[in-house]
Amino acid sequence: MKTDFLKGLNLSQEVIDKIMAENGKDIAAEQKKAEKITQERDGYKLKAESLETQVNDANAEIQKFKDMDIDGIKQAADDWKTKAEKAKSDADAQISEMKFDYALSVALTGAKARNSKAVKALLDMDGLKLNDGKIIGLDEQLSQIKEENSFLFESDEPAPTIVKGTNGGSGGIGGKKPSEMTYSELCDYMEQNPGAEI
Repeated sequence: MKTDFLKGLNLSQEVIDKIMAENGKDIAAEQKKAEKITQERDGYKLKAESLETQVNDANAEIQKFKDMDIDGIKQAADDWKTKAEKAKSDADAQISEMKFDYALSVALTGAKARNSKAVKALLDMDGLKLNDGKIIGLDEQLSQIKEENSFLFESDEPAPTIVKGTNGGSGGIGGKKPSEMTYSELCDYMEQNPGAEI
């Protein structure tokens, strides 16, 4: 409403001012209502956009699941399970083999084997079994190997001593016993003392 219109009605300035003030209040109230409606509309628009985004994201996830090869995933899981079981089995076998080798080495040392590798080569490994730290079947095989190849084991008998040489010496070279001599010293001694008893 314009003031010229009110002046044309022959209203006093005071009345015109009151009408204009009241009209201004009505306009301000309507503007507030319009702003509120605009804000609500914008809020609904944002919510709708957010919901649309959520729906699009959900559809994308659903599509990923649809595109997944479930049978392939199951097969991969089974393959990994088989690999893990084989790795555990291989590790257990290696540990058992290490325990067996250790027990065998200890047993051969106890049997006074001079060369463990040579004695192992003569053993029938299929006939041996580790049980509670002891190798079953080893004693029988070792006794047979000792009979056939006694040189592979140290003798339980004491080493012979040189009694007296033909030259009347006290025996040995520099007073050494034969067990203390090297092979070449023993050969030299026997050459110098052909009748010596060892």
